[in-house]
Amino acid sequence: MAREQKRLAEAVEDYLRFRRSRGFAEVTVLNEGYILRRFVAWYGDVQLRHMTPIKVADWFYGPDALGSRHRTRDGRHRAPIKPSTHNYYMSRLKAFFRFCSTRGWMKRDLLEEVSRCPQPMVSRRRPSEEQLASLIEATENDRDRAYITTLLHTGLRRADAARIRLGDVDLSAQTITVFISKSKTEDAIPITARLDRELRRWLLDYEIDLGRDLQADDLLFPAKKTGGYRWVTVEDGSRTKTRADDHWCPDKPLTHPERIVHDALEKIGIDAPGEGAHTLRRAAARALFEDLTNAQGYDSALRVVSAFLHHKNSTTTEHYLGLDPERLRRDKHLRGKPFLEPPLEAVVIDFPGGVPRVR
Repeated sequence: MAREQKRLAEAVEDYLRFRRSRGFAEVTVLNEGYILRRFVAWYGDVQLRHMTPIKVADWFYGPDALGSRHRTRDGRHRAPIKPSTHNYYMSRLKAFFRFCSTRGWMKRDLLEEVSRCPQPMVSRRRPSEEQLASLIEATENDRDRAYITTLLHTGLRRADAARIRLGDVDLSAQTITVFISKSKTEDAIPITARLDRELRRWLLDYEIDLGRDLQADDLLFPAKKTGGYRWVTVEDGSRTKTRADDHWCPDKPLTHPERIVHDALEKIGIDAPGEGAHTLRRAAARALFEDLTNAQGYDSALRVVSAFLHHKNSTTTEHYLGLDPERLRRDKHLRGKPFLEPPLEAVVIDFPGGVPRVR
């Protein structure tokens, strides 16, 4: 029986449908789709059986390719991709090629000419507890105050926080029910005292600004629509240009949430290019870990923080927090302690009465 002749573009769409059917987060599938469709545009919509490892390697290493200064489909010149991006693109292609191989559409390893790039370990920014406290005061409105406080006090990812609706918030029970997209679980997250104050303050203003009672389906953090300009006819018959007030859109999630965090960080003196909600998630988790370590010890604190971050295992949490247990034990053993020092010589001192004392 002849093998099915599948073309590259069709195989990519089959793969993306497969990923969605297996419950992968939509943002994950969208990211994969961007990379794979970009690869198709570069390689061409050929039959999979005609693809070669050398041609695939050219996408990473060839002239005007990802690893050098290159031009994208929109005509813009781009700098070479970073090692982390190289490895991410390679992993996405690897998963796609494995999908094709299991279906018999290709028979060889198309990544045999491509290798991973060494990645330098980057120390991620983690604002101090004092900076996190002042961050809330550096926001422009009560929605942004409540949003930043929610990120800090729940450890939620940006996408999960954006989906919260008012019906998910129970201030009397002090919980927010949230669907965690990565683990596909629902969690009733406790509301801290500070978060309770900020939510009540925001919900009061939210209701006043809307001019109606809040509904369970209203988003907790809505988008804001900027009021446009319009012409108004006044009593003398002349027309004047006026600007309408900004207003909340309770059915649309806030847009560009990273700008809220970025602007607040800059206002407290932190240079924040590329920083966003994950910066607050890391910082809050590290602050919680350090507080718990003093009271409960390393292992117990790590388990609690894993639950705070919704990680499935503590190893992921250690890597996320930048923890290295061996280094921590090394520091505890050596910091301020004697090491490789010669023993102190005993000094004999004669005291009156002929009784020697050793010092």
